[in-house]
Amino acid sequence: MKSPFTFNKDQRGMTLVELLAVLVISSLVAMLIWTAVMLVLKYNISETKKLQLQQEANYIISEIQNVHRYCDNYSLTIQSNQVSINDCNTNSNRIISNDYIYTGTSFDDKQIDAKTKDAAYKIDLLIRDPDNRRIQVEVSTVITRYKSN
Repeated sequence: MKSPFTFNKDQRGMTLVELLAVLVISSLVAMLIWTAVMLVLKYNISETKKLQLQQEANYIISEIQNVHRYCDNYSLTIQSNQVSINDCNTNSNRIISNDYIYTGTSFDDKQIDAKTKDAAYKIDLLIRDPDNRRIQVEVSTVITRYKSN
């Protein structure tokens, strides 16, 4: 009599349990890779925005330095939505930047006299990203002018 529990020695192929195990392990590896890619992408976006804020701060400071160097009197206004300067060349309020959120030292109530002997002004500038206010750059500098006399 033949036993009902005979094994076939020709075992080519995969069982359902093996197939499910491979599927679960592959899914776990894919989820780990996806999570790592998403974290790197989020970090990259954040660092790119910080770099843009730093470039904007450098641009604003260089514009202020340029006006301080060549104009005798001007006024600087830092509002929450823009940075503007009233310089001697245009005699109008020129907007330097208005893409971000700004806080800092503002001299809008008085004219800055750059031709005086001690014409050094400390400027603190904080720029925030409007989409994510936790991303910010702070720059502190002193604007001076070389005097030949």
